This record gives sequence, C-alpha cells and structure tokens, in this order.
Amino acid sequence: MGETQGEREGCGCAVGRRELVLGAAVALGALPAVAAAAANERRPKAGDLLVHSMGPKKGQPLAVEDLPPGGPGLLAFPMDPATGTVLDGSRFNEVIAVRLDAAALSEETRKGAADGVVVYSAICSHEACPVNMWNDHEHTLVCSCHGSMFDPRAKAKVVFGPAPRRLAQLPVKVEGGVLVVTGPFDGRIGAVRAA
Repeated sequence: MGETQGEREGCGCAVGRRELVLGAAVALGALPAVAAAAANERRPKAGDLLVHSMGPKKGQPLAVEDLPPGGPGLLAFPMDPATGTVLDGSRFNEVIAVRLDAAALSEETRKGAADGVVVYSAICSHEACPVNMWNDHEHTLVCSCHGSMFDPRAKAKVVFGPAPRRLAQLPVKVEGGVLVVTGPFDGRIGAVRAA
C-alpha cells in the first residue's frame, strides 16, 4: 500500500481517507449532517413509518385511506419516527403500497400484509428500474422500463416480462390508521449482477 501524505512529509502520522473526511466534518461542524446521512442510508426496520414519497402529501404518513381499494399503488419511503428522518437517501428504500381485498391474497402474502395492504420494493429485479405503474386490467404492478409485471396478491411473483424473480415484500401493520413496518424486506432488492 502506498504511503500517506503525512508519511511523505515526514510527520510519521498515517491519515486514511475515513479519518480525513471525519476530521473535516468535525472541523466544519458537519458531524450531525454526516450522522444523518449515514442513518438515511439504512434499510427499513420494525417501527419505521411509511410516508408519501411525492405529491402534495410528500413526507406525511401513508394512511390506509390514502390507498384506493383495488389499486393503483402509491410510492412511499420509510421514516424513522424517533428522528423524523425520511430514509430517501437510497432509492432501494422506496416501496409501493397497494390496497387489495384481503381474501384475494395468498396465504404467504397475507403474513406480511395489513388489512389487505401489501408493500413491496419499488425496484425491479431485472435491471433495478422503478416499479411505479399499475395495470388495471391485470391488477399487477409494472416496471416502467421493460414492462415486467408482478402479482401483488401472490408475493409479487413475476407474471410477465424479463424480471428473474419476485419483488421483496416489506411486512407492515396498521397503527392509528397509518402503515408501520414490522420487519426487514423478505428478499433481495433490485437486480443481481453477474460476477
């Protein structure tokens, strides 16, 4: 490994990139911002609220009544209720929530659903494009890039297109009318790249 600038200048101190960035952040008074950015990169966990990711209600808790029965879905991000930080620093945290007839859900799907509401990763398993469209005729979630379709009633299994696997489900419950995460995603998010 090459020598650091401090070693080249003869001070004998080895300063790595991480120490340099942290030191600069402290010197500039930016440590809280660095900590917030790190928190924003974490994945959803139990207790997080789901909030609207766009539109006039952006940042407000996603209520069951906000979701039209039978679709389409709405895009959302998790929010840490303790800090109020919306976890939108990674698009891999974006989800799509759909309100369906609970009786139409498969048994496996119902385990992570609440009052017929299912929540899935909004990142396609084919090329990591957004899953942000709804096919009203087929009642499926649709990737806007290559047209893969996913059945939200059956763990978002692929029913059409090039996607190689289903979307990861995010388990939720309803508290006070809003959606609350109960655990991590139940599968891999996005595309699997060849080594």
